[in-house]
Amino acid sequence: MKKLTPKQEKFANLYVELGNASEAYRKAYDVSNPDADWIASKASHILSEDNIRTRVEELRNEVKEEHKIDRSFIVKGLLEIISDADYTFKLGKDNTLGKEDSKAFFRLMNQTKNTDKLRALEQLAKMLGLNEPDRVETTIKTVEIIEKSRD
Repeated sequence: MKKLTPKQEKFANLYVELGNASEAYRKAYDVSNPDADWIASKASHILSEDNIRTRVEELRNEVKEEHKIDRSFIVKGLLEIISDADYTFKLGKDNTLGKEDSKAFFRLMNQTKNTDKLRALEQLAKMLGLNEPDRVETTIKTVEIIEKSRD
């Protein structure tokens, strides 16, 4: 792999940290040009270079290892969000709540929103490939039609 320049290394680190190529480009290259399209184009070009892409993957893997983040961790977290939302909705429908349960409900209600559950479900579906279109096998048969001349 070709060694990165200090600015390229800074760009790769900022991209992993910020998750935004344009902002990483602005900061790494100290850009004063306010044209967002120009910046996005430059950032995209740099990100497409093999040595930059490789470095970004290395940095992402380091972050994953450091924080023990893997697919299982993400799935468990998303399922926890969904479970919390379901519990909150169930409490909200219960008219026989005692004082402590009412406090728990209002505390949870302030932390959980319908959109949290929806986003978690969407992310899970995406991660697990559940929102991919169904594959339909089609078979094409060629039929040869021979016209016979009539006598």
